[in-house]
Amino acid sequence: MPRPRSPHVAEVKAALVARLHGGFAHPGGRFLSTRAVADRFAVSYQTAHRLLAELQTEGRLDRVAASGSYVPGRTVALRGAQLVFHPRARRKGSFGARLHALLAAELAARKISIIRSWPDADDTPRLRRDHYPIFWECRAGMTAAAQLRSFALCLNDRPPFGLGGGYVDAVTTDDFSGGACAAELLKSRTGRSGGFAVLGGPEADLRSQQRIAGFRAHVSDAHVVCAESWFVEAGLARAKEILEIQPTGIFACNDRLAEALLTYCRKQRRPAPPLVGFDNAPVAERLRLTTIGIPWQTMVAQAVALTVARIEGGTEPARLISLAHEPILRLSA
Repeated sequence: MPRPRSPHVAEVKAALVARLHGGFAHPGGRFLSTRAVADRFAVSYQTAHRLLAELQTEGRLDRVAASGSYVPGRTVALRGAQLVFHPRARRKGSFGARLHALLAAELAARKISIIRSWPDADDTPRLRRDHYPIFWECRAGMTAAAQLRSFALCLNDRPPFGLGGGYVDAVTTDDFSGGACAAELLKSRTGRSGGFAVLGGPEADLRSQQRIAGFRAHVSDAHVVCAESWFVEAGLARAKEILEIQPTGIFACNDRLAEALLTYCRKQRRPAPPLVGFDNAPVAERLRLTTIGIPWQTMVAQAVALTVARIEGGTEPARLISLAHEPILRLSA
């Protein structure tokens, strides 16, 4: 007569069943190995092997010799990538346009089929289940993908919070560190340690908040003014206010806001204070603007590698890749 199963082993079996049927296991995806079960649940290798064999017998698990254990079912075959970009990526000279062009070119070079969607920020796009969605400036789309528990990729942003966010790969940058870099650059350029101002993006935008927080970690008394949007027009609306305090230098939280400050100074025929932007958008080169650059080529390379892996059937947990910034020093502005 076989010995009764210990309470601990019964708990391990229940935990494995819950993992398979909790709604987060991908059909066709790799399951825990025998060694992983033994290590994670503190059971012997033989016990882990027996439990996985039981799950296979019960039809809860597929096991392939010399390969591993898999969740039953078939994955949805991905035929290509769906680029879901905010319409402002259609603006010539914007960094969204640059990112879209670089990414599309690299995917085409890999012979990966592309379809495009251009939803507004608050619109939920129609997502193709047979295409891997890649989001830029589309939080509603990312949230929809997370709720569907479908793999997706967001660029220059963080995935949604919560369980569904574990399905969204991300390639982004550390905005807090970028703001700190901007403070160090202004200190170096001016030889001053204070008297600076910050022209931020929308007050509720997490990226703007993080860039400002990073800057103020080095310059705690920096005067902050937030624009209504990231666009030139919004920066022009706040330019007079921020320049009236006569700052020793200004950190603009993106290059379009920096462009607004330079435009205002030119129209008023007054010298612009030392200025540091953020993003290294195409306009930064034209303006000879010192800026905190996003490593676009590296971001695209990482995005393409993740896309290829998902299209080839990869079901590994979502990855969050954070890239270091590249300070771009230019002669003027």
